[in-house]
Amino acid sequence: MNRLAGITLLALAAASAVHADEGFDPSAYDKKAFEWTGFVEARPENQRLRPGSAGYQLQYPGETRSTANRLGGAAELSAVLRQRSLSFNFTGHASWIDEPRGSASDYRHYEAYAGWQVDERLNVQLGKRALRWGKGYAWSPVAFLERAKDPTDPELAREGFVMATGAWVRSFDGPVKALSLTAAAVPTTSGLNEDFGGGATNAGHGNPALKLYGLVYDTDIDVIWAGRGSRGPRFGIDFSRNLGSQFEVHGEWARVSDAPRAVLTPANALQTQIQTYGSALIGARYLSERDTTIIFELYRSGGGYSTDELGAFYDLVHASAANPALTLPASRAAVQGYNRPSAAQRYAYLRVSQKEPFDILDFTPSVTLIANTGDHSWALIPELLYTGIKNVELRARLALNRGDLGSEYGERAARSRLELRARLFF
Repeated sequence: MNRLAGITLLALAAASAVHADEGFDPSAYDKKAFEWTGFVEARPENQRLRPGSAGYQLQYPGETRSTANRLGGAAELSAVLRQRSLSFNFTGHASWIDEPRGSASDYRHYEAYAGWQVDERLNVQLGKRALRWGKGYAWSPVAFLERAKDPTDPELAREGFVMATGAWVRSFDGPVKALSLTAAAVPTTSGLNEDFGGGATNAGHGNPALKLYGLVYDTDIDVIWAGRGSRGPRFGIDFSRNLGSQFEVHGEWARVSDAPRAVLTPANALQTQIQTYGSALIGARYLSERDTTIIFELYRSGGGYSTDELGAFYDLVHASAANPALTLPASRAAVQGYNRPSAAQRYAYLRVSQKEPFDILDFTPSVTLIANTGDHSWALIPELLYTGIKNVELRARLALNRGDLGSEYGERAARSRLELRARLFF
């Protein structure tokens, strides 16, 4: 639960008092029995490739192309059905892409769960849910029951896991204004939540978790625990506090135990290490009087790879171009984690957006910088967003990857990527 949830609790209490007034009409605030929304989008893309990079060798082995054009599309539908204290929520997502390596399509349920509002303080949910735990914008180390965000576009919807959750909430007078306790279980079997944890230990666990939220002295605080199961035990804490009406600070810290990690040996073999590590994030958000929003975060992932470890992987990929016997171990290492987004340990994130500059209505330019502070490589993403056409959103983004040979962003397959997105809402 975040600050908005705490304020909602106080608002509900205030609404109960207003209800005694004969002029209050509760029907004006009733939610509809059925609501739905969605979108379809087209996303053409042009990439300027970097033929000498490790990423290029993994994606286009044996080819000599310098550019790649891609055409993607997606459709998403969300709906909620309410019947008194019961509800059912659904989000489905379909995507399609055509690129030089071929075409592919995909459909999956992001969410499909039932909810029961037992009373004003207690609710339970059962089904596939995408939780939003943590205060970080680009990354959240305490998001124990979620799939990873895309730091280049962290507000995108993500697929959830099948789980059972229950939440108890209560508001108070005094320093502690609100409390909430959320319990969750993410069961894993051979056919359920197979990708939660991974490996042979994935099946046959309940994977319990608890989150205690408090609004204490106007500071949002979460204390989060996840028990041993398909993954090792984890513990974390986060906070968020407004320092005035325009400035907010937030942070997270997590300790993860018994976590497996694939590492390359000097003989170019993959070895699984079991480790315990800590991760942390500190950040701030500022909103100026002219509607300029600045988000800045520094974070460290204890489960990421060091600069030397990533350098050894890139050397292996480069060597595989001349020695085909190294192609298989290089590909395996990429799949096991070395080539995942944000695979390193230390990052800085900065996003600046300006709403309607020069009084241009419905127009928001922004720029995002993601820097690997270990090897000093970076990605710069300027963006233009226009929403002046009813039910239409137009976005143009240019991603520039820069860095030395052997650095994360310097070894990306694309030197630059221009993406246009047209999204029609219904």
